[in-house]
This record gives sequence, C-alpha cells and structure tokens, in this order.
Amino acid sequence: MKWAPPSGEQLWLQVKHNGDAMGMNPHFEGKSSVRVAVEARIARDAHTPLDGTFLAWANPPAGAVAGGDYPFAFDCPDAATHDALTLPATLSAQIAAFAQEVTVYESPTAYDAAQAAQGLPFESRSFIPSGLISPSGEPVTPPESHALMAGEVIEAAERQNAITGQLFWWALVDTVGGTFDVVIDPLLLSNPVRPGNVISGWFWLSGRLQSTTAPRVGWLQKLTGRG
Repeated sequence: MKWAPPSGEQLWLQVKHNGDAMGMNPHFEGKSSVRVAVEARIARDAHTPLDGTFLAWANPPAGAVAGGDYPFAFDCPDAATHDALTLPATLSAQIAAFAQEVTVYESPTAYDAAQAAQGLPFESRSFIPSGLISPSGEPVTPPESHALMAGEVIEAAERQNAITGQLFWWALVDTVGGTFDVVIDPLLLSNPVRPGNVISGWFWLSGRLQSTTAPRVGWLQKLTGRG
C-alpha cells in the first residue's frame, strides 16, 4: 500500500494477506533519472520478504549490462514487484538521496575554493559509493545504501509534509552518472537551497526501477488474488 501526497514524500506499507502490517519503507518521488545496470539483489538479515536492495552500476555503456561510472547500492521500497526481473538488466531508475550530513555551497567556484583550502581533490560533480567500501578500503558486506556525493543544483524548492506540516527541502542535483532527487531536513541547512548551488554530503539512497521486463498480470490472476 502506497501513501503518496503531491509534495513527493511516500510511505510504502507492507501488508500480509491477513491484513497485518509486515513492514514500511519511506521514499521520495521526484524528477531524477539514473540509467542503471542492475547486477544483483542484496539480502539483509533485517529484510522482510517484501524488502529489497539492488547492486547496480550508474550510467553503463550503451548495450552493456555491467560496468559504468561507478557501482552503488540502493534500497527499493517496492522491490518485491520486480521478483520476475532477470538480472543483470539495464534500465532507468528514479533515485532519492536523503541527506544525513550536508553542506551547501553558493557556486561551483565556492565549492572548489573550499576543497582547495582543505586539500581535497573532489570535483563539484562527484560520487563515492561509501556503502560499498569502508574508510580502511575493505569491502562492506553486505553493501549499504549510502554514498558521498557532490552535485550542482538544477532545481530546488521548500515543501511541506502533507500530514505533519513539517517543512523540508527538495533539490534536483546533477552529478556523475545522472540526476538525483536530494531531500534535506531544514535543521541541516543554514541557508535556502537555490539553483546553481553545489550540494555535498553523505546520503541514504532509495530508488525505484522505472521499467522492467516483468510479465503483466492477467485478469484471472487479479480475480484469484495470485497476481
């Protein structure tokens, strides 16, 4: 069951056949688009039968089902609807990046100056799959849906949660591999987000696959509840 008001925030509630709740996942639906080569499904001990995480490559070469700008993992709120998807598969995804830590720079020039002052090499469009590799360089097992990302803001707006009335910020951010929908708690910000800014930080990633090869459910399956 999906709760999805016009402001973009979503809750995906997992319900058993007997009506009992099994789990719930948040997501945000925006304008982002990332072409992904999905390689594998990631299983976690805490997953319910309807939870899911995908391991993928961003922006794979034309005609390829592996490789790309970088590998990364993302949680998927409706992962079980893609059980019939044969992997590897190349398709499009809408990815929401929920800010855990974030800094907003006035412009790419301001970002570059801050990086130079700190002796850091990261460009204003960069992506590090921190959920795959630990700070010591060891692989994270199982991979986590986190990333260090910097990107330039294309669009931005302050929005209001339809139930709580709390405000939050949304930004469409252009970075290596595609565009991401960034969602930010105002408590993490000192100034409003504007187009032309650079956003840099640590994010949790939630994504939905936009097209699959899953078979269509027929009318008989719908009537019998087996779809």
